[in-house]
Amino acid sequence: MENIVIRYLDHPKLEDPIFIEGLPGIGNVGKLAAEHLKDELKAVKFARSSRSYFPPQVLVQDDGQVKLVNNEMHYVKKGAGKDLVS
Repeated sequence: MENIVIRYLDHPKLEDPIFIEGLPGIGNVGKLAAEHLKDELKAVKFARSSRSYFPPQVLVQDDGQVKLVNNEMHYVKKGAGKDLVS
C-alpha cells in the first residue's frame, strides 16, 4: 500500500497561491479556524489525501455514518492577486 494517496477532483489554475493549513491540536483550534475560513470564503474542494500512517481514527457524521480520517484541499480564486489554498 502506498504511504500517501491523493485523489484530485479538479486541477484549478491558481495564481501565486498562499497555503493555509489548520491542524487539530488542543481544542481543535487550528482545524476550526481553517474550517471557518473555508466556509466564509466559499472555498471549493479540489483534492483529498489519505495516509497509511494516520492514526486509526474515524469521524462519526451527523447521519451516524463513519468515514476514515483524511485531509481535504480547498481553493479560493481571489481574482487579482494571490489565490488561497487550504
